[in-house]
Amino acid sequence: MKRMIKRSLILLLVGMAVIVAVPFLKEKEAEKKSENGFKEIQESVTEKKDRTINVEKLKRENKDCIGYLEVPGTSISYPIMQTRDNPNYYLNHDFDKNYSFYGTTYLSAYCDLKKSDNLIIYGHNINGGKMFGALEQYKDKDFFDRHRKIYFTADRRREYEVFAVMSVNVKKFKYWKFIMARDEKDYNEFVEKVLEHSLWSTEEKLKHGEQMLMLSTCDNGKGDADL
Repeated sequence: MKRMIKRSLILLLVGMAVIVAVPFLKEKEAEKKSENGFKEIQESVTEKKDRTINVEKLKRENKDCIGYLEVPGTSISYPIMQTRDNPNYYLNHDFDKNYSFYGTTYLSAYCDLKKSDNLIIYGHNINGGKMFGALEQYKDKDFFDRHRKIYFTADRRREYEVFAVMSVNVKKFKYWKFIMARDEKDYNEFVEKVLEHSLWSTEEKLKHGEQMLMLSTCDNGKGDADL
């Protein structure tokens, strides 16, 4: 089977996370529970023979699961959820639908896996590089150069190549509204806007028809400014 290479970008932004005030010990207990839960999921769906992900198993356990995301070189290895009738449900719920300040990484309710030009996946930036906090590493140019592959498994495993890392204010660039291009001109204008706000990017530009994958989180080090 021909390997499918698509384009992706890492998008880091402030303003999407929910700040939860909880006692320190309770927070640590919840943190450990969430991390163990994700570790158990990863171990249960990783095929020992070829290390591929059995997404169908996850879908049987929770119909909201639509895929699995892996970012080699980071701790990101999580199921991806989607709830069209309650867009941000997994912002504060775990895979088993219990309340969790960690939440679970999820695809925008407005995205269609097969049709959308831009797939946007959200996840919390948890201190210590947990969840999408691991994306902070892409602020480093050397890390960006050495970790360009991202894998997203839905109906099959797709390889995406990171082409840009953005630091952006969501009020100045409403990237989250771009799901489907009206035409080639609209697509190209969006790509140019992405490059305008990029910290790092590749020389090769995207072509109309290439699907983008955005990983979106907060920059905890910038206060109310977007990364």
